[in-house]
Amino acid sequence: MSEIPIHIRHCILNEFQLGNNATTAARNICAALGEGAVAVRMCRDWFKRFREGDMSLEDRPKSGHNPRLTTRELPAMLGCNQSTIDRHLHEMGKVNILETWVPHQLPSEK
Repeated sequence: MSEIPIHIRHCILNEFQLGNNATTAARNICAALGEGAVAVRMCRDWFKRFREGDMSLEDRPKSGHNPRLTTRELPAMLGCNQSTIDRHLHEMGKVNILETWVPHQLPSEK
């Protein structure tokens, strides 16, 4: 889930078991360990995991795929042409901006 120290994960679990919400947990942990020790978003992610019944403090295994493959690398893996990859991305509504495919057209600067 994240690269945060195990002692902070224990603190998050403790706050969860005390019945605090994620915002309160982050505030309490930062008060004890210092400003920026943990973000509210991180507490929310761990709280969600605890609510789902996963009380493990270890990271979940990563998927292993590279989310940043280029359209030049994909044809070799998929056995097709780069133009085929580009066409499918375009059909999915992706737009090529500065050599990166994004899910929408970016607004122009005024």
